[in-house]
Parts: sequence; C-alpha cells; structure tokens
Amino acid sequence: MDALKGKKILLVALGGYSNGIIEKMKDMGAQVDYINDKPNDGIICKSFGRLKFKPYMKVIDNYYIKKIESLKNNKYDYILVIRGEYTTKKALVQMRKTYPNAKLILYMWDSLRNNKGIEKLWKYYDKVYTFDRIDYLDNKEKIQFLPLYYYEDILPKSQSQEIKYDVAFIGTGHEDRVKIVNSVAEQCRKEGLRVFFYIFLPHKMVFLYNKILNSSNYKGVSGKQINYKMLPFKTAYEIYGSSKCIMDIESSTQCGLTMRTIEMIGLRKKLITTNKDIINYDFYHPNNIMVVDRSNFIIDKEFFDKPYVELESDIYKKYSLNGWIKNVLECEEK
Repeated sequence: MDALKGKKILLVALGGYSNGIIEKMKDMGAQVDYINDKPNDGIICKSFGRLKFKPYMKVIDNYYIKKIESLKNNKYDYILVIRGEYTTKKALVQMRKTYPNAKLILYMWDSLRNNKGIEKLWKYYDKVYTFDRIDYLDNKEKIQFLPLYYYEDILPKSQSQEIKYDVAFIGTGHEDRVKIVNSVAEQCRKEGLRVFFYIFLPHKMVFLYNKILNSSNYKGVSGKQINYKMLPFKTAYEIYGSSKCIMDIESSTQCGLTMRTIEMIGLRKKLITTNKDIINYDFYHPNNIMVVDRSNFIIDKEFFDKPYVELESDIYKKYSLNGWIKNVLECEEK
C-alpha cells in the first residue's frame, strides 16, 4: 500500500465515485486535493456544459481558474482528470502553467460517441486512457486501454453469505433497459427463479419523458416500478453479494464494460450481459458469464446451475481499485 507514499495528486472528477478513489489514494500514501469537474450538478450546468454552449463555457473557465488559483502553491506529481467532459482547454493550459512538473492524465470512462470533441484536448495531456476497447483499437497511436475497477474495500465481509436471489439488477432506466428487465423478470418467474430489480431515474419528469418519447420501451411500465433514489454503494454490494447472478445491460452507444461488470469480478459473481465484447477480456469464462442478445434476451436456466470458476489471483488484483490506480498513474509498489 506504499505505491503513492509522499506523492501529491490533484483529482478532477465528478462526485460520487470520486470519494472512493480519493480514500484509496490516501490509503496508498498520497496527499490528494480534489476539484469537481463542473461548477455544480444542476441541470443547467450539465446541459450547457455538455452542449459546449459558448456563453456558459466562460463560466466553466472561470470556475477552473479560481480553483487552480486556490491551489497554486501546491506542487503535484500527478493531475488525474476523469472523463474530462467539462474540463476546458483553458483549464488544461492553466494547469500546465501552474503545475509544470505534474504528469497530466486523462481517463475516459465513457465512449467517444458520448463525449464528442474530447479528442481535440488529448494533446494537452501526457497520457490518455479509455475504458472502451473499441475506442482504443481505433486510436492505438494516441491513447491507452484500461478497464474500470471494483471497490475492494466495500466488498461483503463474507463471500459465502446467504443467497436470496437468483438474478439481481440495479441500474438506471435509460434506453431499452426497463423493457429488457421486465422481459427477464417474466422469464425468471416462469422458471421459478428469484429476482431483485431496482430501476432508478433521477426525477419523475424523466419518467414522464420516457413514457412519451421512449414509449416503445416504456409500454406497460408503471411509476411503481421506478425508484427516484439511488441505492448506496454498500447496499448495492450487499444485494449483489446475496445474489447468484447479476444482470448487466450496457448503453447501446458504447462498447466499454460497465462498472457493474467489473464489480462482479471482485464479488466473484456470475454475470448475464448484453455486451458481446466481453469475450475478448482476460477474465471471461463461459461458466461465469452468459452473453445474450439485447433484442432477444433469452435466459438459459442451465447457466444458473453451473458452478462459478475461480480466476487467477492476479486478475482479482488487476481489476481492484488499488490495481487501477497503480496502472493509471503508472506507479509501482515501493
């Protein structure tokens, strides 16, 4: 745990998942400062920032300049920007000027299709990583490939806890997810399988939006099926830990593996996924992972009866948050 002993890191990222990264970096010996990747989490900021609305970009520029100014006396070894959607050219130039000896790194945990224009900023970084294997293959000379991670520190204490569910799904109800989840629920119940499904939307207006403009996927979906409060990470991990198999439905606009997929490595759980690219990863095993067609999601009951196959210990280490941090910063244990 001494890989970052004495190192100073500036993390620029969205909230939520950032807390776990900061805690782990500190556990590894680093001093960490944090800048939220945008001025606030309001819908105006998110929308205008995502659309690169020019008048609002000045607001984001000024936000970063003030944050950097407040930390100007610090000398960082690393500046890690996660996703980088709201991190402007002016902000990157100011970081380079203020912290000339810092290694500036971008980690994209969204696909290029969902983060248009980010390629124009790659030249301002010393290193650029993506979680999307296909994006990497299309840009091998410019970026590196690094999948996501699981939080090893909040895994259930016992891997042998009581199994309450055969299939569990926890996720947002975007695109065709709700339609697929309902189809799977019906199949599972016919087979006598126990299910736990928790579908999240940020607001009731988003539900109404989907009922009107995403009606083909929300047909027959009632408000009672939707939750407007996210489950805490620890609660989600406990549910996963008490489930035989977890379901994953990735966004149709990306090929990179979701956080949920990688979490199943740490939890040593079986996975049902619509992401066909998963067969190209070093942890894939047909006993542990069932790949299905999202347009014809059919459950194979025999899959549930196959025993989970333990992976090599190095695989579990590689995909842990500790391993991810060492890889993204390219640092070794002291």
